[in-house]
Amino acid sequence: MSKIIELPEVLANQIAAGEVIERPASVVKELVENSIDAGSSQITIEIEESGLKNIQVTDNGEGISQEDVALSLHRHATSKIKSQADLFRIRTLGFRGEAIPSIASISHFTVKTATADEHYGTLLVAKGGEIERQEAISTPVGTKITVENLFYNTPARLKYMKSLQSELAHIVDVVNRLSLAHPEIAFTLINDGRQMTTTSGTGDLRQAIAGIYGLNTAKKMIEISNADLDFEVSGYISLPELTRANRNYITILINGRYIKNFLLNRAILDGYGSKLMVGRFPIAVIDIQIDPYLADVNVHPTKQEVRISKEKELMSLISSAIAESLREQDLIPDALENLAKSSTRGFSKPQQTSLPLKQTNLYYDKERHDFFVKLDTVEEEPAQLFNEVDKAVKQVDKQSSVRYAQRSAAGQAYDEHDDLDFKNKTKINRMIESLDKEEVSTFPELEYFGQMHGTYLFAQGNGGLYIIDQHAAQERVKYEYYRDKIGEVDDSLQQLLMPYLFEFSGADFIKIQEKMELLKQVGINLEPYGNNTFILREHPIWMKEEEIETAVYEMCDMLLLTNEVSVKKYRAELAIMMSCKRSIKANHTLDDYSARQLIVQLSQCKNPYNCPHGRPVLVNFTKSDMEKMFRRIQENHSSLRELGKY
Repeated sequence: MSKIIELPEVLANQIAAGEVIERPASVVKELVENSIDAGSSQITIEIEESGLKNIQVTDNGEGISQEDVALSLHRHATSKIKSQADLFRIRTLGFRGEAIPSIASISHFTVKTATADEHYGTLLVAKGGEIERQEAISTPVGTKITVENLFYNTPARLKYMKSLQSELAHIVDVVNRLSLAHPEIAFTLINDGRQMTTTSGTGDLRQAIAGIYGLNTAKKMIEISNADLDFEVSGYISLPELTRANRNYITILINGRYIKNFLLNRAILDGYGSKLMVGRFPIAVIDIQIDPYLADVNVHPTKQEVRISKEKELMSLISSAIAESLREQDLIPDALENLAKSSTRGFSKPQQTSLPLKQTNLYYDKERHDFFVKLDTVEEEPAQLFNEVDKAVKQVDKQSSVRYAQRSAAGQAYDEHDDLDFKNKTKINRMIESLDKEEVSTFPELEYFGQMHGTYLFAQGNGGLYIIDQHAAQERVKYEYYRDKIGEVDDSLQQLLMPYLFEFSGADFIKIQEKMELLKQVGINLEPYGNNTFILREHPIWMKEEEIETAVYEMCDMLLLTNEVSVKKYRAELAIMMSCKRSIKANHTLDDYSARQLIVQLSQCKNPYNCPHGRPVLVNFTKSDMEKMFRRIQENHSSLRELGKY
């Protein structure tokens, strides 16, 4: 008896479904792509229970003829390619003929369709890939496909589905990508009767971006365009000040098809160059028009991996297009926008006023039990950011009752160090543990005698010559101050006079809504405010009002990256960031008194040898090292003397 058998059609389709249909979002993707191929101008996606219960895709395309409806459920049956030659010039999104049979084999499948040249439409009902009934009905031109009880006959796949919110986020992401790829089509996504995404279908890509990411984001997108004999590149990229914590907001399209390509992602980042903050990624929609002969989309069943000929030339084209567009934006410095932020946001920034009191130059230090003068030149008094009551007079714009929060601009990055990478949990945990376990050191007594290039301090001690990096030294001093200060906070909340609005993309909005309890545990009480927006009405008392926008966005990014929100990690990063920001920079001349006092403060630190980032604060040349450099000590002196050479 032969051991090799031909699998039944239904079983083969179920096997194919294991590759093509990963989750409900895969069903939405395949059905919507078919609607796009049918020449639709309006596509409506309605889902229930994140697609597991019901997925319904309605379009006004050309429809399916009566004789082809039943045939569409057969494996490898397609109207998009007819010969081997067509495989090398694919201009449609679908072509394999696997999607509909695969979907029908693991669900209850219903099709209502009609074409313009037929008097009646067709209704087809299938269960598990087997056609139960087919009849003529009256229905508008176009196609309506309903998928119910997905994975009902594959319980293992159903068991390992993620939460409903996670699956919904994947569906929203798929619809967003397709609507960006086809701005000429009006997309509508409805979940459990609530409208999630809608685009106008005017053909304007910027309008589609505004419908997905919000109007404020669309205003900060600039157009790019470039072309050569093989490729046409167009689209929109965000200004360097508008960034995200991951690459999920980069959309690369080839002939209207969303793809994933690491090298093209790198080309986009190369186009930004040094203008982009380290660890941050832009929002970008790049549309590439290419001769289908130069691209092979028949690589993976999901068709998201594409092999491209002349890939290096395409990378260079994308990088140069982005660089050229950004070069035009450099005519006006970013600092100008920072100065005018209050006017661009449409509200007056609250200002704090203070009553200047007469201060004496003489003060008493309780820790060192001594009197000191010239405090302003010795040490910058750290701003009281935590656990204090603001004695402020706030100017409130009466025309606005809320404030739109803005993400931190790229100009707030610091040249000295990279930002902490919350995604690398092991690295940051190790870093925080090492900072927490620091012990009191034995610092040598040093005598300051000079400064070089406004950057390095020179001092001498019993151990020889010491060279101190002034930025790293004061960074260590201020880090230990802020670390102790931040540790003194409590969990009290302060009501805001004017609430803040925080805008996210559809997918991020859903994910944050699902994990809202984690944010509440750290005192961030965000409330949904419609159209992918949260409102913040109160803030933790340790969080100054000036840092609310940045802090909330950073905590949300941390939540999206690591699925957890750690106040300890955030406060550690905050202390490191503030210490770096408020420390002396390079090429800054210090007077002798300030330099000596900095060395005294450094000696009182628990760990004066490294800055919070791990960089050395000082290096040492011993007396013997100096003598060796000037050849006052040579190893061969004694041996030459013994040999009688001199």
